[in-house]
Amino acid sequence: MDCFDETIDFIHSNPAITNIGLHGNFAEGKPVTNFKYLEFLDAEGNWNPDLTGKLPQLLNKEILVAFAAELDAQMERALSGKINITHIDSHLHQHTLPSFYNIYIDFAKRYKIQLRLAQTYREGSYTKYWYRKFLNNEIKSSQIARSDFFETVDKFLSFGDEHPAGKTELMIHPDFDVAGKLFDHVDGTSMEKWIAYLRV
Repeated sequence: MDCFDETIDFIHSNPAITNIGLHGNFAEGKPVTNFKYLEFLDAEGNWNPDLTGKLPQLLNKEILVAFAAELDAQMERALSGKINITHIDSHLHQHTLPSFYNIYIDFAKRYKIQLRLAQTYREGSYTKYWYRKFLNNEIKSSQIARSDFFETVDKFLSFGDEHPAGKTELMIHPDFDVAGKLFDHVDGTSMEKWIAYLRV
């Protein structure tokens, strides 16, 4: 993406930043590779998230190989910045789609890094819940799971002191507003709730 070089410089300028993940992307901007399956791109050659972000169907082997090669190229681009990648997740949670999850599991195993789980709570759809449960079992059985749970701040806080034991990854999108205040650029209140929780 556009801020890649600035991000690499920021990491090298701040040695305390050591927990760095690759955010796999088949949804925004242009592919790193010369991606030949143009049906997944728009007229300008950018990813078309209406297709790649919501793929329910399984893709044929040749297309999957192209997506896997793209993910490898994104990793090589990150490693070219001389940073240590510890884990991988994806833009729009694409690594949880039926089309892509095997690509990401194989990728994490090859690079010996961890993979983010799908959300581990039910959002009102039992179908999604049971699919995510299946997917998370696949990730955990591959010994690459980044955590035991993956939740929003609201879901985590809803348990109070009764949260199941284990490591929980929280979905937060940190950013700074014009006044320099830390906030979540997707959910405006979640960062405030999380900071308030940490202060208790």
